[in-house]
Amino acid sequence: MIEITDLRVGQKVHYQPEHYSDDEWENGIIKEIREGRNDGVWVVYHCNGEWGNFVEYTGALTNLRDIKLGWRH
Repeated sequence: MIEITDLRVGQKVHYQPEHYSDDEWENGIIKEIREGRNDGVWVVYHCNGEWGNFVEYTGALTNLRDIKLGWRH
């Protein structure tokens, strides 16, 4: 599992929980890391392809155990 101290806002991650197969994932960008919360971060997954503008979109609270660093293609 990723440590929250290894993460930063704007970092690319991909969501791949245990119930996904190896060829299933969702790319996203970390929007928010809240102080006092060390089990999850807010990630923007869908922003109409406007990744440079990700801060304008809603982030989804995502458990650290379900994300991995970097995007998959």
